[in-house]
Amino acid sequence: MKNLIVIAPYDPQWPLEFQRLGDPLRTALGDLALRIDHIGSTAVPGLSAKDVIDVQITVSTLNKRMLVAAISALGYRFWDDITGDHLPPGQTSAAEE
Repeated sequence: MKNLIVIAPYDPQWPLEFQRLGDPLRTALGDLALRIDHIGSTAVPGLSAKDVIDVQITVSTLNKRMLVAAISALGYRFWDDITGDHLPPGQTSAAEE
């Protein structure tokens, strides 16, 4: 059985949750990260969304070893086998590839 996607009403705590996640990432990544952004539907004020904070890290050069070391120190795990995102409910295309 696939995981059920639940859409929650907008939560004004989502921006604060992103800040709680983003601040330590900024410290750990330092100059490796050009930007760390709150993306996805939880970043849109007033919009109902999956209760998942999406974070995008922008780098000028992908140095996987250094990035993985920096985020691993914060307790994050790197997943080599994840190469796509989920499909929206009702969509049947091969977008997960």
